[in-house]
Amino acid sequence: MRVLHTADFHAGRNLRGYDRTPEIHEALIEIAALARSEKADAVLVSGDLFDTGNPSADAEAAVFDFFLRLRDAGIPGIVIAGNHDSSARLESVTGLLGWVGIQAVAQPTANPLDMVRSIETKGGETLTVGALPYLSERRLVKAADLMGGDTGAWRQKYREGMGFFLRRLGEGFRAGSVNMLMAHATMDGAVPSGSERTLQFDLTNQYTLSGLQLPAGAQYVALGHIHKPQQISEAPLACYPGSIIQLDFGEGGEKKQVNLIEVEAGRPARVHVLPLASGRELKTIRADLDNVEARIKALGDFDGLLKVVVRAPAGTALPGLKDRVLKLAPNTLAVDLEANQEDLALPELKREGLSLTQLYEQYYRERRGELPDDLRAAFKEADEAARAEEVA
Repeated sequence: MRVLHTADFHAGRNLRGYDRTPEIHEALIEIAALARSEKADAVLVSGDLFDTGNPSADAEAAVFDFFLRLRDAGIPGIVIAGNHDSSARLESVTGLLGWVGIQAVAQPTANPLDMVRSIETKGGETLTVGALPYLSERRLVKAADLMGGDTGAWRQKYREGMGFFLRRLGEGFRAGSVNMLMAHATMDGAVPSGSERTLQFDLTNQYTLSGLQLPAGAQYVALGHIHKPQQISEAPLACYPGSIIQLDFGEGGEKKQVNLIEVEAGRPARVHVLPLASGRELKTIRADLDNVEARIKALGDFDGLLKVVVRAPAGTALPGLKDRVLKLAPNTLAVDLEANQEDLALPELKREGLSLTQLYEQYYRERRGELPDDLRAAFKEADEAARAEEVA
């Protein structure tokens, strides 16, 4: 049996005002063609089909076109919701997706065995998949609180809650079938991309799973959520295929891929990496103020998307800098200012002891200037709401 594993499309991603959806659509066309040329028996998509819970029409068209291409090739698939997806929105189209051979598991059910899906391949083999969509850490911890216990051990509660689902999904594996697990989660030891969303990653993804919690009967664990391709466990074999294009500048230089798994019932799986060529390359260059133009000219015919970070004394205002850069490199999406290292030692630029709102003010000031009052109020309100939800 040949199973193609992919994840993290993020259709609808907007990077510094630039819509990446056409590139994502191109990558999805490439993946559908690979599924056909590699004679895949099934395709697994491990969450984050969309970048937001309310995607644009173009984003939906790109994803649904991908599923239609699989239908035209006679290749069935299974998808789960990720943390960027609206599970309710995906749930509403599960019936329609079923008509084109795509089984969607958007929300966890009271009986985890209801999340076990199976595909009968053209070769007469059976693929059984325990499909676990993204489970909100806060909701899972809150559910654990209702069952009593130590309210301070949040991480342990998350592991215990997820462990319950994983064990029950493993009970759905069948003898004589190829058995796999799908999940959208962060595993211990996973290495994230050097994303611009690193701060968000640190704050909201503090809950992780241990490889020891994965069902031993899984011949392959199809993971999603981490954008850097990597194998995370050997027994059972567990992999993140990563995002399908370089989604932000933190992923610049990463080679993107999908995984093709060859496997037979009761035998170890083998993973083959299929590189992807779609999507514009992202690059970040850092330069001192006096050599910005020389650094840009040295790029030659680079036709990807560019981020230019200019090192300058803290508090420096450089009107017209972005226009100068854009004149040299029209493919530049961002021109940021970065304080010199010696300035970072100044007390006013230190970060210890600062609140989240103060950190955001400092981040904004270092890159764009003074934080507008409406943005400060909105950020503070969101921070307070998140903290209230954690306490509730």
